[in-house]
Formats: sequence, structure tokens, C-alpha cells
Amino acid sequence: GVLLGGLDEMRHVTTYGKAANRTATAYFTVAGLTPWQVAAHLASRKINVWSGDLYAWELTGVLGIRDSGCAVRAGLVHYNDRSDVDRLLEAVAELG
Repeated sequence: GVLLGGLDEMRHVTTYGKAANRTATAYFTVAGLTPWQVAAHLASRKINVWSGDLYAWELTGVLGIRDSGCAVRAGLVHYNDRSDVDRLLEAVAELG
């Protein structure tokens, strides 16, 4: 999809999870920033995301991201459209 593809194109972003069948979410980190810092930046752009382990304690340990604050989760729902995805991608690109 557009969200994951856009994030994967950014050199400063690492995405997690490559399942063929998945929900409309992205779990990612931004190089040099904590997930909290990324979430705060996105919030300043009026984009709501979650950050942390999101109850995936064991997984974040296996991925090696637990000690750095884990990751950011962006989720899409039925009322989101392409402009919402584009705004999120633009805001994440500002961090690179």
C-alpha cells in the first residue's frame, strides 16, 4: 500500500512486519529519534499515532527495539483517505 511503500522509501525509516495479509497499520522507527519524539512531531502536525511496545513486549525484545523505546504505530481506518496518508508521509519525511 501507499503508507508502507512511502515509509519503506525513506532511508531514515525502518518498518517492521511484512505479512501478506495485514491490517492497515504500520509499525516503524525513525533513525536518531525515539518513538516518543516521532509521535510528538506528528502530533504537532495533527497526526495521531501511538508509540511504545503496544503490548508486544516479547516481539519488541526479539526485534531489538525495546531498549530504545520500541516503535511508532500508525493505523488507518475507514474514514482515512489518501490525503491523510500523504500528510503522515510528509511529516515523517521532515524528520530525515
